[in-house]
Amino acid sequence: MSVTTRVVKNSSLLMVTSVVTNLMMFLLTLFTARYLGTYNFGLISSALSVIGIFGVFCDFGLGMYAIQKVSRDHNLTARYFGTAFVLRLILTILTFVIYVLFTTVSGFSGESFWVMVVVGGYMFFNSLTTFYYSMYQSNEQMHFQTIVNAVYSVGVFIVALVFIYLGGNVVWIAAAYPISMFIAFVVGHIIKIRHYPRFTFDFSKSFIGELIVNGIPFGITGVFTSIYFWIASVMLTFMSGNVAVGLFSSSQKLLLVLSSLFMLISNAVFPVMSQLYVTDTVKLNALYQKMLKYLLILSVPIAVGSAIYSADIIRIIFGEAFMDASTGLSVLIWAVIFMFLSGTTSTLLGAINKQFLVTKVTMGGAIVSVAANMFLIPLFSFVGASITAVLTEFVVLVLMLYALRRTEFGLNVRKAVVPFLQVLIANIIMALALVYLHLPFILGVVVAVVVYVIALFVTGAFNKEDRDILFGLVEQVRDRG
Repeated sequence: MSVTTRVVKNSSLLMVTSVVTNLMMFLLTLFTARYLGTYNFGLISSALSVIGIFGVFCDFGLGMYAIQKVSRDHNLTARYFGTAFVLRLILTILTFVIYVLFTTVSGFSGESFWVMVVVGGYMFFNSLTTFYYSMYQSNEQMHFQTIVNAVYSVGVFIVALVFIYLGGNVVWIAAAYPISMFIAFVVGHIIKIRHYPRFTFDFSKSFIGELIVNGIPFGITGVFTSIYFWIASVMLTFMSGNVAVGLFSSSQKLLLVLSSLFMLISNAVFPVMSQLYVTDTVKLNALYQKMLKYLLILSVPIAVGSAIYSADIIRIIFGEAFMDASTGLSVLIWAVIFMFLSGTTSTLLGAINKQFLVTKVTMGGAIVSVAANMFLIPLFSFVGASITAVLTEFVVLVLMLYALRRTEFGLNVRKAVVPFLQVLIANIIMALALVYLHLPFILGVVVAVVVYVIALFVTGAFNKEDRDILFGLVEQVRDRG
């Protein structure tokens, strides 16, 4: 099995399950947004944004470093993940306590306070659950992650629906998140017991030092990444109120779905990249180039289509009360292109032990995000936050590519121009078809897919090598069936 086919296969498995889980999250958003309204929906969104920032301190890079080491030698699973789990648990408890103290002194009261605390419980169990994800990824057994993801997604939808049926308030709806994540954690733990060796623990100073010192760059990167991704909602909470947060979050939900999709792809790619770095750098470079191309093919039409049909998307998912959010979505969705490309570059840099370069870049992104939000939110509210998100992701991409040029894997701009133009032309053809035909949303999506696929073949963006990879994957799946 070729390296690219292997990655595509692992990614495809995760993406298929992601369709199911995101369908559940779509239905969850549809019901909860309409049930809660803009203010209470914004309240839960604010809480999720705050724990998005706090949550990175639960791990601080331990999981990523363990993936890097174990992906190169699976015999290290018990020692690295066993010791890292204890450290993860300690960090999670400390982070939860600090989070509750922050919530207390920040002026939250009544339902707002209890929503914040309840969502903090989700952060606690999510930290432990995603730790098991790292173990699955390092052993390239992502199907276990898809099982746990599906359990959580279906669980949170069902629990929230029950609470809505019972007439529960916003606190009860928020409780659906930690309850479902606890169930997912139990399932993940059962998988660990049945399919992985018993954890061993090495608390020697040298080994603990290795974990902490090498995990810190990943951890700091996670902190800065969470700041520039989540800070807009937090700043909107204090500068514009929960209604603005609700409108921004309704647009951001689609970006979060796409972000989770990319994380699944990244989780499949990172162990392979880490392994190739010590075995075959030529194949590693080829894999990186291929991933950039495929993610460009995937992300650009999503941005184009979402911008054209932003009002229809908001109306279908959130209802008429959220229609003002369509302007924000038509701006914010362009961030997905830069996010996919910079994320792939970040994954490569992490795999080749250049974590500090990623840390510097994400720090720059965090600074840009905070500064731009301070300027744009007072002027344009949630639309300003959307503009900032796009600007930040673009700056991060440019800095990532510049950082990569300092390694042997620097992007060859001349070679990248042709695939970029091919994908761009295919998307222009698709966009012109949609604008000219002026079709309703559902029919427009179908036509867009057909036109885009044809355009990819006509322009040569999807060439013979890509077809061989696709057909090889299909053949493997058929043979296994």
